[in-house]
Amino acid sequence: MEDMAEKITDNGSGDLSEKEQRDLVTSTRRFDLRRILGALFVVYGVIVTVIGIVNLDADVKRTGGIAINLWTGLAMLVLGLLFFLWDRMAPVPEEDILRNREQEEREVAAGEGKETA
Repeated sequence: MEDMAEKITDNGSGDLSEKEQRDLVTSTRRFDLRRILGALFVVYGVIVTVIGIVNLDADVKRTGGIAINLWTGLAMLVLGLLFFLWDRMAPVPEEDILRNREQEEREVAAGEGKETA
């Protein structure tokens, strides 16, 4: 853990307390696009799957023997779960989040005519 704190300080985020750094990392990971897309696919997948189960006979007649809503809903569920798995297996590294914050601070300072070291 001390190595991580040294890396964070080296990244220029030493002005943040450890709790603020944790909060920044948590909030950034919470709104990762993979989570948002995964949630949308899961929600729509559940809806389309339920419609496919409830209206199974109507779908099969109109689509030439394929329960298209059922299969599409299941595919959306699988895709949404894969997005969640991807986010879980490869989260955004803390160093990247903190380095990105430092870069944003430099850009804001440059836009305001201030220089940072």
